[in-house]
Amino acid sequence: MGNGVKRLVTGLLILVLTLVPVDTFAVSASFLDFMARNNIFYFLPSDYYENNCLPGVGNYDGIASAGLSGQRSAFVDKYHDIAAELGSQYGIPWEAVMAQGILESVSGTSRFAVERNNFFGIGAVDSNPNNAHTFSSAAEGWKGYFEFISNNPRYRKNGAFDHAGDPIGYIESIKAAGYATDSNYVTKLVPIIKAIQNRAEEKGWALSSDSVQDVSYAGLSSYEVCSSTTGGNGDLNATALALSWADRGHGINDPNSAYREALAAVGLNSHSDKYVQMGASCDAFVATVLRYSGVDPDVPCCGASNMLNYFASHPEKYQEIPNIGNSSNMQPGDIRASASHVEMYVSDESGVGRIASASHGDRTADHSRGYYANDGMRIFRAI
Repeated sequence: MGNGVKRLVTGLLILVLTLVPVDTFAVSASFLDFMARNNIFYFLPSDYYENNCLPGVGNYDGIASAGLSGQRSAFVDKYHDIAAELGSQYGIPWEAVMAQGILESVSGTSRFAVERNNFFGIGAVDSNPNNAHTFSSAAEGWKGYFEFISNNPRYRKNGAFDHAGDPIGYIESIKAAGYATDSNYVTKLVPIIKAIQNRAEEKGWALSSDSVQDVSYAGLSSYEVCSSTTGGNGDLNATALALSWADRGHGINDPNSAYREALAAVGLNSHSDKYVQMGASCDAFVATVLRYSGVDPDVPCCGASNMLNYFASHPEKYQEIPNIGNSSNMQPGDIRASASHVEMYVSDESGVGRIASASHGDRTADHSRGYYANDGMRIFRAI
């Protein structure tokens, strides 16, 4: 083969490779900037998936199942990985978005889906449906939906980000915020969501509710295997120490790396209160310690008064300890709570009793403060 022919073949190969669309998804600097601009502070990193911490690479097997038609099953299998990763990063249940994609793009066969990689009609309005945005790839089309929801304050105000593990609750909240004009929108999506959840169980995929509620509550979990922190260890003292700084002076934007991971693992990174998202809130810290340690995955967050009522009304979980004005009757991991503040008593690395806490809008979690008597606080010990 002559040199001229070789150069021609090489050029054609380069041209073909350049033109072949490849859907990729990676966390870029612009994406991180977007997260910061919209007060979405912490999210599970992409290598959480690349290291197989959550199962599931979908290859459609051609079988209609789980209440889905063959066409719908193919759509779910094709886009599961993108939807699940974005769902975790943005704090939106992927099953709900997948169901919307099925309904709104007719399982990827609509004109906008085929021609513009727009599965959700982003940009289209009743007066000008042809105004729908064009995305460069399917992955960008999916990402466009999550950015659309996150960029619009009315969805956050209506609690869209309070349902990271609840697909139906999420749909109800965005419908209430005006996402769809169809009065039967939620009713249409519920059976699709349930079928998608069935499909996920068939394929061994993690559900959104798994990453929020069942991260590591019974010994080792996929998250614990992939994390250097102490999730699922059942030890409140060790977890509280790991998630807090030993010294003071760390502001609201400076939680330690273990605390950042834990906030994402238990779902508080998508809370409607930005200080809870950041971990700069007393109730967020104690709730994260209780959930992430595996001691109490059901503890509510947030609101100190709400948590106090929970501790007091669950004697099967928490024993109330008399507050005698000093720490002589306290044990590491004991919770001190009032209607306005909640904190945890810990034994630090030197065996000295400390208070591990954060403060709403003032500082992130640390355990630098010595014990101080406060007779207004009630003390609870997890059983």
